[in-house]
Amino acid sequence: MKKFDNCLEGTNGPIILGIIIGILAAIVQGLTISAGGPEAYGFCALCHTRDLVNGLLNIGLGTNLGLAAVSKAAILPVMSMVGVLIGGFIAAKVSKEFRVKSASIKDVILYFIGGVLLMQFGLLLGACPYRAAIRFAYGDLVALVGIIGIVVGVWISLILIQRSSKGGL
Repeated sequence: MKKFDNCLEGTNGPIILGIIIGILAAIVQGLTISAGGPEAYGFCALCHTRDLVNGLLNIGLGTNLGLAAVSKAAILPVMSMVGVLIGGFIAAKVSKEFRVKSASIKDVILYFIGGVLLMQFGLLLGACPYRAAIRFAYGDLVALVGIIGIVVGVWISLILIQRSSKGGL
């Protein structure tokens, strides 16, 4: 097992992790297709978060907010994003990389607005980056437009981050 201890580190780490996520997403897709799930629903950070929030609100408040067909068929809301958060927390603790970062109220508001916009634009596209890549693999060219938009958005964000780290926006 020592051979695989550091397989996710270094330059090949993201590639290996992408392959693992792709294989797991394909397995989940295969398992959920009989429940009427949409194509490429195996792992989607935005859609699963939407279904988790809407499902909990439907259970707790008796609302009738929209859910994907596979989430409607389930007894409990889709919990994959909870698993991602818990897994990320554990991985950060184990690797001693977890640290609490302080932020000004301005930064918190900007992060919140950025998160809301990310969710809205992602749901408008109908996918997060993971699902967009899987949809593109299915031959959906709209997903390619979304992927290009994500790349441009990340590029603009990096420019803004570099400017703010130099002392001015």
